[in-house]
Amino acid sequence: MEPKVENLLDQELDKLEYEIRRLKVEYDIFFNGGTVRAPLETRGRVETGIKRIYDARGMSFVQRFRYNSLVARYNVMRELWRRQTQDREEIGRRPTVEAQAAVREHIAAIRCRDPRLEPEKVSELYDHLIAAKRECGERLGALSLEIFTQFIISRAEHIKDHLATEAVDFIVGVDNGHVKFAARPAR
Repeated sequence: MEPKVENLLDQELDKLEYEIRRLKVEYDIFFNGGTVRAPLETRGRVETGIKRIYDARGMSFVQRFRYNSLVARYNVMRELWRRQTQDREEIGRRPTVEAQAAVREHIAAIRCRDPRLEPEKVSELYDHLIAAKRECGERLGALSLEIFTQFIISRAEHIKDHLATEAVDFIVGVDNGHVKFAARPAR
C-alpha cells in the first residue's frame, strides 16, 4: 500500500481548516470571558491564508469546492462574531458570578438633607454608582458628576416636597447583575 501523496495546495487547505477551527475556539473563549482581547492575530492568519489560497493556480474542482466551503464557513462565523462583538459593546460585558457577588457586597446607602450643601455625599454616591456599573459591566453613557448632581438635587426636592421628609436616602445596589439606584424618604 502506497502512502497518500498530498500536494502543497492540499496542505495549505488543511492548515486553513485548522486555523479556522482554532479561531472559533479562541473566539468562544473570548466571548465567555476567558480572555480580555479578541483573537485578532489568529484572525489575521486565517484571512491571509484565504487570500493566499485564492491566488493559487491549478486548483482542482475538489480543492476549489473545499476552499469555497471553508471560506463560506469562515464568513458565517465572522458575521456571528461581528454581531456578538457589537452586542457586547452596546450592552456591555455580562458580569461574571464573582463580579456579581463582589458588587452585592458593596451596596451603598447615603442620606442627604440638602444635596446642594453636601457635595461630598453626592460625590461619594456618584463614585459608588460608577464603581457598581463598571463591576457589573454596564455602560456609563454620558453620566457626568454635574448631570448626576442635578438629578440628585431634583430627586431630593421632589421626594421632600411630596413625602414630607427632612432627608432622603439614596441607595446603590445590584439586582440580578444589574445596578439599581433608588431614592426614598429617610426613616
